[in-house]
Amino acid sequence: MDAVLGVMAATVISLLNVAALTIWAMVGAANVQSAVTAAHMRVWDAGALQYVKDFASTIAATATATTPVTVTTAMMAAAGNYLPLGYSGVNPFGQTLELQVLQPTAGQLQAIVTSQGGRSISDPKQLVQIAAQAQAGFVPYNNQNGDATMNAGNAYGAFGAWGPVALSNYTNPGSGHLAALLAFSGSSTQANNTYLYRVSVPNQPQLNHMQTDLGLTDAGGTAHNITGVNTITATTFQNSGGGQFSSDQGGSLELGGNNSQAGTGQPYIDFHQGGQGVQDFNARIQNDSNNHVEISAANGQATLGVQGALELGNIATPNGTCLRNGAIAGDIDGSGLTFNCLYGRWVPIGGHGLRFAYYLVSNGSTVPSPTCPGGGTPEIVLAVQNFYVDPTATVNLSPISGTGPWTVNITDGSGSGIPGEAIAETYCTY
Repeated sequence: MDAVLGVMAATVISLLNVAALTIWAMVGAANVQSAVTAAHMRVWDAGALQYVKDFASTIAATATATTPVTVTTAMMAAAGNYLPLGYSGVNPFGQTLELQVLQPTAGQLQAIVTSQGGRSISDPKQLVQIAAQAQAGFVPYNNQNGDATMNAGNAYGAFGAWGPVALSNYTNPGSGHLAALLAFSGSSTQANNTYLYRVSVPNQPQLNHMQTDLGLTDAGGTAHNITGVNTITATTFQNSGGGQFSSDQGGSLELGGNNSQAGTGQPYIDFHQGGQGVQDFNARIQNDSNNHVEISAANGQATLGVQGALELGNIATPNGTCLRNGAIAGDIDGSGLTFNCLYGRWVPIGGHGLRFAYYLVSNGSTVPSPTCPGGGTPEIVLAVQNFYVDPTATVNLSPISGTGPWTVNITDGSGSGIPGEAIAETYCTY
């Protein structure tokens, strides 16, 4: 009898051990299932995050504050290497992962991955465990674990990492499903609001605007180029040697006025040193609307040194009006005659009469007419050197007018030619 009782006791104890082992086996299986589900979601979330980064401009053109853009596993697989080859979007609970992206405000994308359909994860503890291992969140059961703030209309990050995020404008998968807000899914960079897009986004110009300084020197110290630029608009340009184009008075080389296109302003370049003297510049090169270049210095005084020839603009019309006394210019006919502005009129340098030639003549000599630049009139002046006259004591020199060429006559009072010499000078008068 004792032996029978011993066998029965051993059997009971064995059955108790089997029950305990069964429970531990079930717990172990649940843990494995949780780990696999979490790992599956992490891989999918990483691909979805990169997908949003790469296609943000396309998504922003369609997504609204109430209507999301939906991205499936098949779409990600077709778009590129966002998921491992042959990767399934269905987790061990038969739930299908899906990305949905809203645009609550212009240029701000809010991307959430949810698990749709399949079997709900009925154990709230396992639901939270999977969400934590996936670095994600979940859609809870109402009053889950006695927490009255838990609402099946929201998604929550595991252990309060983020949320709640209202699912009213997303496809709510219901309680017992997983959710991942990409901004917090293993990345410190949100997928949706800090990127400068290299393509134009319809109705979103701010997405092409830098919001901080841009450096083109890499970690190795190599500076890189910007090429293919059409127009650059800037307040100051400064090169590495310290020179700059600026609009201030800080001892720099300035550009002012309309420098690159026609306009009403006068382009100029100022060379100055701030704080020295009372003038706002020490030297200025200025171009007016007629494409005339002016070089001036403080107090309107300037010195121009030229290594070689100085070519004047051919803008002066003889006896025409000029704006500033003392200005010089070339004859408008391009002959090379130089004029200065005298009392508001363009006058040849040297006066209204310019001597062009000098001849020693006698009675009957021919004096050629000078070639006068545009606007000039040929003239002749005769001056007696020596002569012999008859008793009339009269000497006549002619001509004294006309534009030449001229025949010189030295005659007595009777009109007869007499021996003698004279100086003939030809002029161009203005």
